[in-house]
Amino acid sequence: MTLRDGIDLSLDRLVALGRLAVGEARGGQAHSHSGGTAGRRRGQGADIYDLRPFQDGDDPRRLDPAATARSGRAQVRTHHEDVDRTLLLVADLRGPMLWGTQGRLRSVAAAEALALEGWRAIAAGARVGLHATRDGESVTLPPRPREAAMLDIAAALARLHAAALTDAGGASCELSQLLDSAVSRAKAGTEVVLATGFDDRGADFDAVAAAALRKCPLRVLLVQDRIETDPPRGIFPVRGPRGLRQVRLGRSDSLRHLQAIGIPTRILHGDGDPLLAARTA
Repeated sequence: MTLRDGIDLSLDRLVALGRLAVGEARGGQAHSHSGGTAGRRRGQGADIYDLRPFQDGDDPRRLDPAATARSGRAQVRTHHEDVDRTLLLVADLRGPMLWGTQGRLRSVAAAEALALEGWRAIAAGARVGLHATRDGESVTLPPRPREAAMLDIAAALARLHAAALTDAGGASCELSQLLDSAVSRAKAGTEVVLATGFDDRGADFDAVAAAALRKCPLRVLLVQDRIETDPPRGIFPVRGPRGLRQVRLGRSDSLRHLQAIGIPTRILHGDGDPLLAARTA
């Protein structure tokens, strides 16, 4: 099958973003979005920083017998000098994301932006996981370290996106349900990055987002087409589920809404190709 540029999500491009992230990491020290170093800190300090449930890949030597006995679940010690960053990528691949006027579908822009975030985190020594949803299907991959984790995430994104394009008959969920499902699977303190167009968010989105922020640092990559941020004047025919209708395009208020409820947000446009930007920089 021949890939249609901007419509199909290319696995090769998602992997190529990993090379871009590695190049950035070699060019200087990677930093987290809060300004601190994002990579894993080597060594083990004397002071216990936290206790948390055991995860795949943890060193069994750091199991805390007393905490494990109290909770009935394996608990590991973390120390001030060896706190790991964990990142959960949340991809909105529902029906409303499958359009665009600027060279790429919004869904493609979202997946590629998340992949770049993931590769950067992996290059800095973090664990990265995925929760992605299309109409009728969700995929969850638990956070893991190293490049193999991102290769699995890239493959899952490409497969789910291809299914979204060819099978539009599944039941859709609201964005609030997508976010709640993702955060419920995350450990407290996990950094959550949601890429979405903020469509069909649901009446309870603000309450769900507030609960998510209490549990995890949350950022949004707001994927918007140019006609949403700079709409042309006039009345235009738009074909939807109920047929053709005439509409006047208005400026999206999604960014203002997200900022008002306290979620750090960055706008992405469909023509903002990270690989092209890297080649021309």
